[in-house]
Amino acid sequence: MSTISSTTPPSITTEEFRAFRLRVKGQVLMPCDEGYDEARALHNTRIDHKPAIIVRVADASDVSRAVRFARQQSLTLGVRSGGHSIAGQSVVDGGLVIDMSALDDVRIDAEAKVAWVQPGALAGRVADETQAFGLAIPFGDAGSVGVGGITLGGGVGFLVRKHGLTIDHVAGVEMVTADGQIVHASADENPELFWGVRGGGGNFGIVTGFQFDLVEVGTILGGMLAFPATPEVIKRYAEVSLQLPEELTSITMVLKAPPLPFVPAEAVGQPVLAAIVCYTGNLDEGARAVDTLRAIATPVVDMIQPMPYSAIYNLTADMTLPGRVSIRSAFVPEIGDDLSSRILEQVVQAPAPLGAVQIRPLGGAMARVDPTETAFAHRDANFMLMILAQWEDRAEDTAHDAWVQQAWQAIQPYARGVYVHFLGDEGKARIGEAYPGHTAERLALLKRGYDPENVFRGNQNIAPMEAVASRAA
Repeated sequence: MSTISSTTPPSITTEEFRAFRLRVKGQVLMPCDEGYDEARALHNTRIDHKPAIIVRVADASDVSRAVRFARQQSLTLGVRSGGHSIAGQSVVDGGLVIDMSALDDVRIDAEAKVAWVQPGALAGRVADETQAFGLAIPFGDAGSVGVGGITLGGGVGFLVRKHGLTIDHVAGVEMVTADGQIVHASADENPELFWGVRGGGGNFGIVTGFQFDLVEVGTILGGMLAFPATPEVIKRYAEVSLQLPEELTSITMVLKAPPLPFVPAEAVGQPVLAAIVCYTGNLDEGARAVDTLRAIATPVVDMIQPMPYSAIYNLTADMTLPGRVSIRSAFVPEIGDDLSSRILEQVVQAPAPLGAVQIRPLGGAMARVDPTETAFAHRDANFMLMILAQWEDRAEDTAHDAWVQQAWQAIQPYARGVYVHFLGDEGKARIGEAYPGHTAERLALLKRGYDPENVFRGNQNIAPMEAVASRAA
């Protein structure tokens, strides 16, 4: 009985692998194949996982075949769309990775304001295609993320205060379950599964298509405002950001100003509060709202102008390139004097080139959804903070990790839960902070029904209810 090669698990025979490969319509990659390294690459370049097999699927049937094969061969599964998993969980060492990048179809019914989007499509491309009709899906802050990843965890982006989370606009999904079945879920069909996939991540299956309800977003008032960062400026920004009309969402970084062409020379290297602003609605009213934000302090950068909504992703393109990454994150109820001071103190001590604390004001439409309606439980959060370090040189890992940990210790007393997409490999207790109380119990029960063997565990994992009970015993 022959095996494929020394790089694959010894349990897989050549005959078994050949039969599988012939049934797959897409591309099956081994470590020796061209395209293998590209297909396993992750946004966080610190992670260098080497799967035994990568299946670049062509349709839902391929996904089903790959899931069944992985189970038959006892291979750990990974699912990769855009490769932005901070913890690197979309690619697994020695297992089988289902690469969704070729599942990137986007179909738009502009009249009905609905879209069918496959998970491998990138958010920026979808934004461009819907923008042609003056429509949008509220995705995150990066155009390079895959739709599958950003959607399943919640989706917190530039429209969150006006239109809520990405999951708030999912009308239905097609997905492959742990037994290889292709099923649909919506408010009317498998409603409990529909509840779980909206915020519960990839714990219940592999989504192969999303139906989204689109929102009207045409020309926005967008761009960057940057102010010298002081504790007073940070606190005032937090206060004003929640008082402004819901049409204005901002995502802000407190960091040392980089040497960019639009940054005044005297500001380079100094702490700044840099807010990327997105106002969707009447532009005259938007100008008044932005003026209120401008009044916080004298800006050192003021680049607010009308633009297509999809162009907002150009402003974050450089910040979301692949690199060595370390982050910690939390929701916080308010940003007062002490927390503002702590944020600034940590940024001043951050090693170059990028050490920042990101602030995302929330509320608005996100908060008006009942917290039991989806698996995203933190509807009442006012702010999301993220401590971020990104660098290139492996030799700097220790210094950046130490700074992130130090900054986290300073901010942690204010933490009230966490967004699952901004979790690293931080353990079960932190996953419990993403899914607290009744949400966790409901998800574990759902997991028992759809994935009792925990086949889909290459994620921020929710154990089946039986496993939870046995551990407690």
